[in-house]
Amino acid sequence: MTREADPAVDDEARLSILQIGTQFNLGGIPRHMIGLTRALRDQGHEITLAGNSGTWCGPDSDPSFLELPIRYVASEGGALHKRIVHLAVSVHRLRRWLKRHPVDLIHAHESAPALVAMLARIGHRVPVAVTYHGAEPERVLTFSRTARKCDLVITPSHRSAEDLATTGGVPRERLQVIGLGLDPAPEDSPEEIAALRAKLLGDGERLIVTVARLAHQKGIEILIDCVARLKETHPGYRFILVGTGPLGCQYKALAREKGVLSHLNFVGRTERVHLYLRAADLFLLTSRWEALPFTIAEAFQAGTPAVATACSGVVELIDDAVGAVVPVGDIPAICDAVARVLGDEERRAAMADAALARSREDRFDPDYIRKQFETAYRRLIAAERLQHQ
Repeated sequence: MTREADPAVDDEARLSILQIGTQFNLGGIPRHMIGLTRALRDQGHEITLAGNSGTWCGPDSDPSFLELPIRYVASEGGALHKRIVHLAVSVHRLRRWLKRHPVDLIHAHESAPALVAMLARIGHRVPVAVTYHGAEPERVLTFSRTARKCDLVITPSHRSAEDLATTGGVPRERLQVIGLGLDPAPEDSPEEIAALRAKLLGDGERLIVTVARLAHQKGIEILIDCVARLKETHPGYRFILVGTGPLGCQYKALAREKGVLSHLNFVGRTERVHLYLRAADLFLLTSRWEALPFTIAEAFQAGTPAVATACSGVVELIDDAVGAVVPVGDIPAICDAVARVLGDEERRAAMADAALARSREDRFDPDYIRKQFETAYRRLIAAERLQHQ
């Protein structure tokens, strides 16, 4: 269905790539972009990052960073006329930059960066690739209207690729599935893990962790409803929510209203995600939509089984060997799956071993993924040059 990278393409030429995103604060997309940039730079390629600077990347940490107000081209920009102004500013600034810094390829991440890239490249013979990182089902068609004008559409999930083809009408020959590489998990001492677990568990018996942005996509209110239900049936369960986001205050207020703050701990942002995952008995993700979540693969690196909602690539990561997949928004099913995994320690331990083994598969190897991107880039650049010979 989708194209795989062609290993026969073996050009050692140094590449110049512009990667454009919306923002570089929290989230899987900027993490993916930064990780891919680091891997490609290590191979000698010239990679420039662009978008709204943030906590994770900007001119202060990366002198070549190109500041573009793309975050406000998307829905965060507010009223349509304001978004159009930010679009015009982004396109103008990028066109000026491209005149001074010709690149071999622009790789946009999501639709707003892709739109900016396509308008800015007018008059420049530079191909544009776009990565689809997942969206609510009703937005697939909206994304695809932009994606169909790009030269290559990349997604980490086979299910997402099928959605783009069947619902969005993206030509299958322009679709390619490339996974998400994970850096090796940092080391955490058994003493640190035990200390954190004891602190978070308190007088509880089982520890369930969620790592997610506090945003609508992640279904945090669904998680809160699950905590309220399990508080009654399994009072020894303790839930930890790692992450920050635009709806943080709203979700804390909801948790307070539901009376679950004794069982749900909002710990905020951390640089040591794996430490929290290792301290937990189970990872839980209640998202409304995903493509291929980083956090599930990181849970596997920590040897932690996972229960998650069945959106797109989630079902490509989780099966009965490593956890459970449940319907989106189905609170009874989510609670039953959590209780089922935690109710059988021998089975849970076997899942933990299987999860750790799965994390070592090639599809999570950053070097393997980097080579796939390199090959896809080279093929696209070669096709563009051939077309204009």
